[in-house]
Amino acid sequence: MTVHYYFAGALFCHKDVIGNHLLAESIRENSGGKYVANLPQREENQLRPSPLEIRDNDYRMLLESQMALFNFDGSDLDSGTVAEFLAARFLDIPCVLLRTDFRSAGDQNADGENWNLMCSGYPHTRVVSVGAMELYQKHFRAGVSVSDGLKAFYDELSGILIASFEEVMKEPSCFASREDAERIYRHFIQVCGGTLPLQFDDRRIHAVVSGRG
Repeated sequence: MTVHYYFAGALFCHKDVIGNHLLAESIRENSGGKYVANLPQREENQLRPSPLEIRDNDYRMLLESQMALFNFDGSDLDSGTVAEFLAARFLDIPCVLLRTDFRSAGDQNADGENWNLMCSGYPHTRVVSVGAMELYQKHFRAGVSVSDGLKAFYDELSGILIASFEEVMKEPSCFASREDAERIYRHFIQVCGGTLPLQFDDRRIHAVVSGRG
């Protein structure tokens, strides 16, 4: 079975877009094609008529995904990523939060997560914290080629994430029934507005919710 997951995170510079792409491809390869990313950067187009259309397209991909991965790097989390994470929690889409940034940040205690406490404590969510610098030092030793180092780096990171994907996908839904889920989905789409109510009629909502199993 193929699981399509929404891959949320910053996509504004070469480090973002290349890192997102490499990680998504590593996850696909190391899961034997089971986990395939719905990667927003593949569909972003500066020629889109309006920012609202970009937002609605991202929400469409999230709604149609069976799981979501959120890149929680940075001294302050990317605001768009946070908005999408909260949407995913409202829709009870299984979530994995990834932080590779080794800096301390946020307003939690020393044993808490390195971001604002309002983004912590949700059910159906797993947190993966792996220091990028530690992985870099481990896999990019003297004499190692760039291609070999990159493969080893992303193989290890994707392996950790795939294990978390497997775990969070086994957790029970927070919805009492499929009908309950469809009601919440309809409410979410109406609240978001824009073009979403035109894209998601009752039949499409039913198909999306049924696809979650």
